[in-house]
Amino acid sequence: MYANRMQYVVFYQGKQVLEKLKTLPVDVTYISEKQGYAICYGDKDIEAQLKKQLKDVKGFKHVGTSQTFDPNLNF
Repeated sequence: MYANRMQYVVFYQGKQVLEKLKTLPVDVTYISEKQGYAICYGDKDIEAQLKKQLKDVKGFKHVGTSQTFDPNLNF
């Protein structure tokens, strides 16, 4: 059974966004504090919910799909 997962990049400024990501149903795999982004994995249909929940968090800039994600790999 394959999971429909997608890699997302969340751009932020400040620590509030990281605290909110820990409560969401995503797996945070990498955090770059210097450049202000975090890479996380979640279901494909969670992107709209992710944007909705992060838009009110102080310091949130943008969320989008990662360009390095390979959809041909299944896990």
